[in-house]
Amino acid sequence: MLLLIIGLILTLGSSIYKTQEKFQKGIIYIGIPFIFLLTIFLTKTEHVTELAFGIIGKGRGYWFLPAGISISSFLAALAYAGAGGNLNLSQSYYIKEKGYGMGINARKLKSIISKNKENLVLEGKTFPLTMSNLTSYKLWWKRINIEHAIVFWATGVITMLTLSLLSYSLVYGKENILGGLNFIIEEASFIGTRTIPFLKVTFLIIAALMLFGTQFSVFGSTSRIMAENLVIYSQHKFRVKNLSKYFYLFLWLQILAGILIFMLGFSEPLSLIIVGAVMNAITMFIYSAMILYLNTNFLKKPLQPGFVRITALIITIVFYGGFSAYVIFQNIPKLLGFL
Repeated sequence: MLLLIIGLILTLGSSIYKTQEKFQKGIIYIGIPFIFLLTIFLTKTEHVTELAFGIIGKGRGYWFLPAGISISSFLAALAYAGAGGNLNLSQSYYIKEKGYGMGINARKLKSIISKNKENLVLEGKTFPLTMSNLTSYKLWWKRINIEHAIVFWATGVITMLTLSLLSYSLVYGKENILGGLNFIIEEASFIGTRTIPFLKVTFLIIAALMLFGTQFSVFGSTSRIMAENLVIYSQHKFRVKNLSKYFYLFLWLQILAGILIFMLGFSEPLSLIIVGAVMNAITMFIYSAMILYLNTNFLKKPLQPGFVRITALIITIVFYGGFSAYVIFQNIPKLLGFL
């Protein structure tokens, strides 16, 4: 049902990005303050101290990795920490859709039911490397980085740390704690026990909306990426003017695939999340290498990334390449047994 709702929201909105933006803003404005205030009310000073030690990797009786945890699960959590995988690629779409800098000349991808169609152009444009243009470019690039730091880093880190602190203060040390989605239900029960039943229900609703919002963005972003790739790699045999149709084709194919997976009995998403994280890691390994190659070989010198960004890309390539190789090598016996 929720997958169908995602499809309907994206289909019935007039502008695909505007629909995503409004929905996500609503979740952020309501969800994050609620979780933050709830965490302040339910946590103690010693819990905050434990969180501070945890940030630098020190747990109770261990460093970095507690005993018994699966390496694959741990690396999967790192791959999913923040906006990973293809969602990083979709950042450029948001810049174009919002008209930031050079994106002001881009056209918006309209809903399939919208009567106001725009002439989309997928090819990028260059600009003369004059002093004035470079000054404008650097200012634009600075503002883009500030927004990225606030939205993806600051908001993401605060949200993850707050949710971790809340979970730790409520369920750490308790026996027979279930995993997966049942963990959220149990956490809500503890909230209701320590406060009032209304907050238990509210927490469940907001947690569901956050998970729903994440999947909502994933479907929108991946459908856009696949639609544009279809046009570009077909050398425009699939026409740009039909991009919105291709977007909805991939959107509903993903939704139908998700429905099929649940109909086949995959009711517990944790194993699917780990599989998805591995696929994300492989994707990030490939596109990080491509970004490094393209940025250092096809951009003119004043526009190329500096030492810090190149170093970060190399570290990313090594990490996700190593993660991908480790998981594949670890599961070769299972794959051979399946074959």
